[in-house]
Amino acid sequence: MEVAGWVAVAVGSIAGGVTVLGYIADQVPGLSTKVIRAVRAVRAVKAELKRSKRP
Repeated sequence: MEVAGWVAVAVGSIAGGVTVLGYIADQVPGLSTKVIRAVRAVRAVKAELKRSKRP
């Protein structure tokens, strides 16, 4: 009987992990566009700082 409990815990853990990974994978397309915009903004700020340092 004790083995059945451990099997239930293992199956539940695997199912939970798959659910979480599926949710994270669903978020990637939306986050990738935000990351691209953030990287472009940081590059623009960096370029502006370089331009402002030149005499």
